[in-house]
Amino acid sequence: MRLGVDLTPGGLALRQTPGGSGGPEPGFVLDLRTDQHVWDGTPLEGLTALPGWSYSRAGTAWGRHADGTYTSFPAHTPRRTDMGLWCEPASTNLFPRFAPSQGQLGGNGNVADTAPPGAPPLSGLNWLALNNAGAAAYAYQSVILAAATAYTVQVWVETPDGSPPAVGATSSTGDFCLLVGGAILSGPAGMEPLAGKVWRVWSTVTTGVGPSANSGLVRYAGQTTRALKFTGFQLEAGVLATSPIVTTGAAASRAADVARLTDLEALGEVTLAAKFTLHGRVAATGTDLRIAACLDSGTSDNRLDLGAMDGAVGGRAVSGGVEQARCTVPGPVVSGAGQGVALRAKTNGFRLARNGSLSAADSSGIAPGGLTRLTLGGGGDGTGQMGGCLTRLVLRPDARPDATLVALSA
Repeated sequence: MRLGVDLTPGGLALRQTPGGSGGPEPGFVLDLRTDQHVWDGTPLEGLTALPGWSYSRAGTAWGRHADGTYTSFPAHTPRRTDMGLWCEPASTNLFPRFAPSQGQLGGNGNVADTAPPGAPPLSGLNWLALNNAGAAAYAYQSVILAAATAYTVQVWVETPDGSPPAVGATSSTGDFCLLVGGAILSGPAGMEPLAGKVWRVWSTVTTGVGPSANSGLVRYAGQTTRALKFTGFQLEAGVLATSPIVTTGAAASRAADVARLTDLEALGEVTLAAKFTLHGRVAATGTDLRIAACLDSGTSDNRLDLGAMDGAVGGRAVSGGVEQARCTVPGPVVSGAGQGVALRAKTNGFRLARNGSLSAADSSGIAPGGLTRLTLGGGGDGTGQMGGCLTRLVLRPDARPDATLVALSA
């Protein structure tokens, strides 16, 4: 890899010397929380200072900060906050109103407009109170849904004392129920705290044969009646609850984040490490693919991927279009929990560490070659975005030992 201008014999020799010589280490470390980076031993400030940097995303998007508040970012502007770089797939909020007033709801009963929390995650929104003291209270928006299709609904909830809300699976349990296509969601609900006493809550369901047009939330008389405030209504196709897509009268979409570095020398055996958090899902299961970093040759035939793959966090190597190795360390994938992953790609010597624990060694397979492009928070083809926040990336142009993998992932 090259910084771009240092073509002196000394500079070239530095880049060909794998550490331990007393000089700066070849490769780079990207700290996406502070936006301070080191490339071949040279400090760089800001993403645009990185050689070969490019970023695209049509439309406005929101990035979350560590304090649980959100900031909007214009089109084609990286969503970098003090948490790191947010990278999500394209999505559409099917609800016409992210923050409806009572009068803007479709079907509703025992609903009233209320004052916003004192320290909301996002200012300027309408908030609702649902009073189920004497009868059911409900706040629905009308959306036509497809049959036999996965949808994820989310809502923001302020609780009086800041304790987590309880999402009920029946009309007699919890604080309220989420509703999609006229049916109560009885599956697991995910949640994470935002600013103040607000929680982001979500759940996923696959619709039946004839879903109704009513989706939203309901509080039955048999459920608890503690004072709650609601806003942040979002309904997305698929199994991921993403960052706000603020709608104000009609469904709206946000494009995918595509962040890349393309000014790399052709690499072969390497060590690639990433630290990241996945958000908006209880766990990565099934045929899920959420890529935190992808180093490839410009096509999918030769590449290294780090992230969540088919229910496990780890990495894989593909050479000549054939998967050579897949290394994972078992353990739950919890929304918002930090993941540290480091992968060694060496012919007949693949291994990975996750959060300080080593995977089984893989002693067969060819390391992919000609790796010249690094995609941050997604796949090299512009899809497979991680749906979360990338905190740190490390790339070394050599295969590091197990102890280094453990240290990079811890």
